[in-house]
Amino acid sequence: MLEVKNATITIGGKTLAERLSFMAKDGQLTCITGDEGVGKTTLLRTLMGFLPVADGFVSVDGELLTIDSSQAFRCLMVYLPQEMRSLAHQLNEPSWPESEAVEYAVWNQLLPRACKEEQPEPLTPEEIFRLTEKTLSEGSGKPIIIADEPAAFLPSDLTLRMLELLRSEAAGGKTVLVASRKPQFIDYADQVIHLKRL
Repeated sequence: MLEVKNATITIGGKTLAERLSFMAKDGQLTCITGDEGVGKTTLLRTLMGFLPVADGFVSVDGELLTIDSSQAFRCLMVYLPQEMRSLAHQLNEPSWPESEAVEYAVWNQLLPRACKEEQPEPLTPEEIFRLTEKTLSEGSGKPIIIADEPAAFLPSDLTLRMLELLRSEAAGGKTVLVASRKPQFIDYADQVIHLKRL
């Protein structure tokens, strides 16, 4: 379970959320939605401990999430980035141990790069879905799933399959948080958090 209590989130001197409170419970799919640029991805980064709250707190199963404790808490999380191509190497045989590859792909892709890297080719919708299934399967022991616009590049049929996949993970007792503007996710989430511009 993730709890956000009276949280104020700022980035670059701009306040994106003020006194935000909600609980994302085990066994539920929570959808975070709002207009483009309102701060959905920033909120997800905060929930993973990459950004501190300016006020209030975030907790995981009752334990306070801080920048110092975040690495341990991220071991409990499966992260599905909007740009799933950053995990594309998992569709092939890994050239280094799988656990190291997953850690590198998931967490280091979120951090700024010192040099420019060659971007992999875009994935097809089918590859995105297959890669999502594989990532969730490899993280089956982790109780929290955080997905950033998982259906952004999917047609309607695969969007519904993605929704079903994530709802089945929630039905298995996991905490599932999804940032999405897709009506299917908003309509069928157990809880919807609407972020608004301040």
